[in-house]
Parts: sequence; structure tokens; C-alpha cells
Amino acid sequence: MLPRVEYSVTIPVSVDAAFHAFQDLDRLLHRGIYQEASFIEGKPWEVGSRLRYVVIKPVKATVSAVVNSLSPPRAISLLNHALGVTAEQHVTFGPDLQGGTRVRITMDSVGESTELPESAVHEALNFFTRDALDTMVTLCNRQRKSSASGK
Repeated sequence: MLPRVEYSVTIPVSVDAAFHAFQDLDRLLHRGIYQEASFIEGKPWEVGSRLRYVVIKPVKATVSAVVNSLSPPRAISLLNHALGVTAEQHVTFGPDLQGGTRVRITMDSVGESTELPESAVHEALNFFTRDALDTMVTLCNRQRKSSASGK
């Protein structure tokens, strides 16, 4: 069994702003990592809606995901499946003592890939977990700078 992957960030925006930034799938695109990130079934960000991520780096894969639970603006849970591995992803959003938001993501996975060794699967899960939050931080910072400069 693959070990749990955890990562957290703190951003100087409201919980609502961080929650909405996480839901913006466009933040993942145009960086040479994701070729596609889109909803393929159901209304976006509703329980039962399905997403597809086509990943080209660090490993080529198509990830199928379903929204398991949604508690705006505090939590999102997804079930992801790719390369023979199923990963339960939980993202929580809470106020930080400095007035911003702390976002935490955990990924628990089961299964065994027939295409990659376990160490490569763990490295990929770690990469995607960090990338999910780091791109959200970048988006929030860009939006803050734009609103501060009046653009």
C-alpha cells in the first residue's frame, strides 16, 4: 500500500477566495503538465460530477475523478483513479491566525500500478498533490496583485 501524501499551504486570502481558486481548473493548464482538466459529466463541483485530467508530465496518464463530497467553502473530497491506483483526496480550507487561509490536502491511495513501480507512483502523487495547491497559491497571488493595482 502506498503511503499517505499530505501537503498544506497558507495564503493571504479569505477562505471563500481560496475555495473558489481551487475550483478553477484552468490554473492547471498551459504549463506542460496537464493537457486537459475538465468536467465530463454532471454540473461542475457537485457531488457525483466527474472530471478527467489528461496528464503529460511527470507521467503520461488519464485520471478519472468523481466529486465525493462538497462542503463549501470548507472541504472538497474526490476519488481519483489512474494507472491501476485509486486515490481518495481530501482538501480542507480553514482560517489562518494571520487572517488568511490554510489549505490542506491529503491523498490516501490503494492499488498497484502495472505500468509504474510503487516509488514512481508515490512520487507522482506527491507531485500532483503539491502542484494542486501551489497553482492555487499562484492564482490567488495573481488575483490579489490585480485587484491591488486596480486592473
